[in-house]
Amino acid sequence: MVADNCKIHKAAAVQRWLRQHPRFVLLFLPTYCPRAHPIERCFGDLHDKVTRHHRRKRRRDLVQDVQKHLARNGPWHYQLSELYQTVEVTQALAKRAAHSASAAA
Repeated sequence: MVADNCKIHKAAAVQRWLRQHPRFVLLFLPTYCPRAHPIERCFGDLHDKVTRHHRRKRRRDLVQDVQKHLARNGPWHYQLSELYQTVEVTQALAKRAAHSASAAA
């Protein structure tokens, strides 16, 4: 599973669960990589197109602008980032597949 670097993903309880379920392995995104993270891309797009240079005086008007933008442009169709095509990620996935195959045998 691909995860961001939120500290909850590295919590002791999560690590215990992962040890009990070796079929699941977390592959962490780089520490700061918003282009590889779908929700960050959505927030970035929203900020670039709506909130960055707004001139609204009332919050409710800005919220309406955000809602209109999301209705007009969302849901964002997930496009796999180029990050996942890097040699490092490909090697990590191949290593994991080999490990899973040998464990199953």
